[in-house]
Parts: sequence; C-alpha cells; structure tokens
Amino acid sequence: MSLNYNSKGYLHETISLTYEEFVQHFGTNQQRMEQIQNSLPYFRIFHSCGLRIVYVDGSFVSKKKYPEDIDICFDITGISEERIKSIFPKFLDVNERGRIRRDLKCHIFTFTQEDTELFDRLNTDRDDYPKGLVILDLNEILNHDQKRKTI
Repeated sequence: MSLNYNSKGYLHETISLTYEEFVQHFGTNQQRMEQIQNSLPYFRIFHSCGLRIVYVDGSFVSKKKYPEDIDICFDITGISEERIKSIFPKFLDVNERGRIRRDLKCHIFTFTQEDTELFDRLNTDRDDYPKGLVILDLNEILNHDQKRKTI
C-alpha cells in the first residue's frame, strides 16, 4: 500500500492500517521501532479497559525521519475513570504521563465524544493545515504481538 502525503510531509487523509503495514511504513529505523515498542504496553492497557482502536498522530506518521515521539490517542467514551485507574493507576498522574513522554518518547492523549476539542486539533498541524492520522485496531495489534511471542 502506498501512502499519500501533503506538501508538509503529513498524511493527506486519515487511514486505517494493519499493525504490519504500520510497522512497514513507519518503523523505518531503530528510533522509530523503539517508539513503536514503547507504545505497545499502552495499547495493551487501553485494550484491557475495553477500547478497540488507537489513533497515531503527529510527526510519527509523517515523512520525518526521526520524530521526537509517538503520539497515541484513545477515545475513552463510555469507559469509566475508575476502570482506567484500576488498570492503569498512574493514568491521571501528570508527572507519570510526563515521565512516559520524556523517557519512553510516547505521548498519550485521550478524548471523549462529548469533548472532541483535542481530537479535532490532532487533525491539523500547528499552522491549522489539515493532516491525517493512522487508525490501528488494538485487537489486531495484540494478536500480532501474541503470535510473534509464540514463534
């Protein structure tokens, strides 16, 4: 599958990819692969909360060779804060989320259908120019990861 980018190097539109396609297109060097690996525990955590998809955003899904981090965004509509805290106790700890971003280069965002302001901002760059996101299926990622571990 060939990806289409706009003149600023961002995806032209939001697309769905399999995990394998995602790694093929965006895991193009050691730094990028480490960022993908660092995001996997958070894919597992939010999947265990009942979520089914993750949006990947920012320079990670652009033509930038060495993005600073991987931006992952989850729609937590219908998931109680208590459920998230029971599975990911440090979720609401600003310092812990800062540590994850600083040390693991993994920037975690959440939004709800009642408040999509953050999600809406992810669809444009800093200059308000439209850009696409990558949608990944958490079930497919976890199945792929499990198969890889058994080989």
